[in-house]
Amino acid sequence: MGWGSVTGPRRVKNLWVWISVAAVISAIVILWGRGQVEKSNNTVELVMDYKAAKVLCQNAGYPLDTFLREARDRGLTSVAVGERTIKDMADKGQIFVFSGRQILEYDRLAPVSDFALRRMIDESRLYAGNSYIFPGDDAVFEDLVEILPVRLEGERVSSFSSQRFGTFLETSRDVLDLEKVNVGLDPNEADEVRKAGLRIVARLRNYPGATPHKISYFFNRIPYKDSVSLMIFEGMEVLGYPNYLSDVRDMMLLNSMDFGQVEFASQTGDSRFARLMGSGVIRVHSITEREMEKIPFDKAVERFARAARERNMRVMYIRPFPAARGDAEAIDKNLSYIQAIGEGLEASGFSIGQARPFRQYTPGRYLIALVGIGILGFAFILLDTLFSFPPAIELGLFAIGVILYVVLLSTGQATFARQLAALGGAIVFPVLTVSGLYAKSLWRSYSGESVQLKDAILLWLKASGVSIVGGLLVAATLSSGSFMLSLDKFMGVKAAHIIPILFAAVICWRYLLGYEQLEEDSSRGVLASFRDLLMTPLCIWHLLVLAVVALGGLVYILRTGNIYLGLPIPQFDEGMRRFLENLLVFRPRTKEFLIGHPALILAATLALSGYFRLSLPLALVGCIGQISMINTFSHIHTPIMATLRRTLYGLILGGVIGIAISAIFIYVLRKTKVGSKVPEEEPFGE
Repeated sequence: MGWGSVTGPRRVKNLWVWISVAAVISAIVILWGRGQVEKSNNTVELVMDYKAAKVLCQNAGYPLDTFLREARDRGLTSVAVGERTIKDMADKGQIFVFSGRQILEYDRLAPVSDFALRRMIDESRLYAGNSYIFPGDDAVFEDLVEILPVRLEGERVSSFSSQRFGTFLETSRDVLDLEKVNVGLDPNEADEVRKAGLRIVARLRNYPGATPHKISYFFNRIPYKDSVSLMIFEGMEVLGYPNYLSDVRDMMLLNSMDFGQVEFASQTGDSRFARLMGSGVIRVHSITEREMEKIPFDKAVERFARAARERNMRVMYIRPFPAARGDAEAIDKNLSYIQAIGEGLEASGFSIGQARPFRQYTPGRYLIALVGIGILGFAFILLDTLFSFPPAIELGLFAIGVILYVVLLSTGQATFARQLAALGGAIVFPVLTVSGLYAKSLWRSYSGESVQLKDAILLWLKASGVSIVGGLLVAATLSSGSFMLSLDKFMGVKAAHIIPILFAAVICWRYLLGYEQLEEDSSRGVLASFRDLLMTPLCIWHLLVLAVVALGGLVYILRTGNIYLGLPIPQFDEGMRRFLENLLVFRPRTKEFLIGHPALILAATLALSGYFRLSLPLALVGCIGQISMINTFSHIHTPIMATLRRTLYGLILGGVIGIAISAIFIYVLRKTKVGSKVPEEEPFGE
C-alpha cells in the first residue's frame, strides 16, 4: 500500500489532492497576513511598579525621584501608579483617622476640650461605630470632601468645623472598612513620575458598590489623564465587574486608553473585558513579588525577552529585586536590571517605547472555510486506511461534514468550528505521518536490498513534511485577533497528545499483522491474530515493560505543560533549555529533537531492516515528535516565524541525533551479519 493511498476510485483520490492543495494555499495566505501584523508591532514598553520602587528606595535609603530619573536613563519608559486608600493617606500623615469609640474612651481619661467634639459628645451625636477623619491641611480636606460623598454614595458623610482641629469628616463606616476605601490616584505620586520624565500607567481597582457614575468620576480624576494611554487594573477583579464592564469600556475608549491584560494573572473578568475592548488590548508580562525574592538576575532578564519574542508581550511590568534595610547596592542592581531587560529586548529586534495594540487581524471567511475543508479531506484520507467505503457514501459523508462546518462558521459558533477543525487536524496528521512511514517501511523491506540509511531519512523527512503541512493548516485555522491575544485558545490539548498515539498504534498493528499473515502465507484474519495476542501468557518482564510504559505515559501527559510530575523542571533539563535558547534564540522542543525525531528515524531503520515488531513501539514514540510539531503551530500567541524556526531547529537537531543512532545500528548489524528474512511479495497491495 502506498503512502496515504485511498481505496476508492482515482477520481476520489484526485479530489482529496485538489482540496489539500487549495487548503495549503489558503493557509499560506492567512499566515502571511498574520506574520505581517506580528512584524509591524515591535515596540515594547518597560513599566515599573511605583509602590514597589518606593519600598525599594525606602529600604535602601535612596531618594525615589533620583531613582526614577536614573531608571529612565537606563531604559524605563513608564511607571504604574495605583490608587491610594484612606490607610495610605493616614500612613503618609496626610490625615488622622479615629473611631468614635477611641474618641469616647479618650474623653473618659481626659475630657475633650474642643468645642465641636465636646458638643457632639454631650449631645450623644458622636457614635462609637463611626469613623472620624482629621485632614492635615485644607487642601486634603477639600480633596476628601469632594471624593468621599461620591465614593461612599448612599452612605452618610458629614463635615464639621473645629477651632482646634479644623474641618473634619464623619462617616458611618468603621475604621477597618474605611481604611480599605480607595480614593483614586495620588496626584503627588503622578506629579513625581511626570517630573522624572516618565509616562504614567493608571491602575484603578474594583470595589463593592461601583456604579457607572463612580467609575466615570474616578476616570476623570486621573492625573494627567490626557497623556495616560494604558490601564492595568489592580486587585483580583477588573473594574466594573460583573455588571458595568461595558461602562468601563466606554470610558476607556472615550479617553483613548488601552487595556493591559496581565499574562497568567487570575483577574476575574479580564477575558470578558478584553473581548469588549476589541483591538484595544496589550498583553502584559510580569514577575510577581514572591518570585522576585528568589529568581536569579539572568533568568528574570531572559523571561522578559522570551515573553516578547515568543508570546507577543508588549508591556513588561517590572518589580524590583527587594532590598534589605540599608542595602544601598540594591539600587545599582535594579538599575542594571532595567538596563539588561532593555538591552535583551533590543538584541531580539525590539525597540523600547510606548506599546501599542496589535492591529486587528481577521482572515477571510472563505479562506478559513477552505482550510477547515482541507483538514476534513485529510481526515478522510486517514479514514480510508481503516475502512473501505463505496465512493458515493464516502463523498456523501464528506459533503455532510463540509455543510456542518460551513454552517457553524456562518453562525455564532464560528470560534467553536475553528477550534474543532484545529483539534481534528492535530489528531489526524500525526496518525497519517507515523502510520504512513510504518507502512512504507514494510513495503520497502520487501526489496531484498541491504538497508540504506538514506531510505529511513527520506521516510522521516516525508513524514515530518506532512506534519508541517498539518501544522500550517492548524495554525491558519486559529489565526485571528482573539486567538493571538489568547482570548480564544486551542482546545483539547491533552486529547491531541493521547488520541493520535492510540490511533497510530491500531493502524500500525494492523499493518504488522497483515505483513505477518502474508509472510506465513496464512489465511487467518486480523481478529484471529489479535485473539492469539490476548491469549499469550504474560511473563514478569512483560509486566515490568508495561509499568515502564505506564510511567512514561504519565510523565508524557504531565509534561504537556511546564511541570514535571507536579514539580519544577529538573535542573539538567532547565540547563539544556537555557543553553539552546542562548545558542538558537528559539529553543526547539525537547519532545521533538531528543525523543520523537530520533525514535522515528530509528523506527524506519529497524523496519527497513526487517525488525518490524521492534520498530513498532519506536514508531509510536516517534509519534510524540510529530504531535509536538503540530502542537507548536497551535500556539497562536507565538509569532509564526518563531514557530517555523523552532520547528526547523528541532528537525535539524533531532535528525542529527537520529541519524547517528541509526548509523550505529546499521554498522553493528552489518558487522554481526544479522539480517532479516526477505519476503517474496509486497505485503500490502493497492
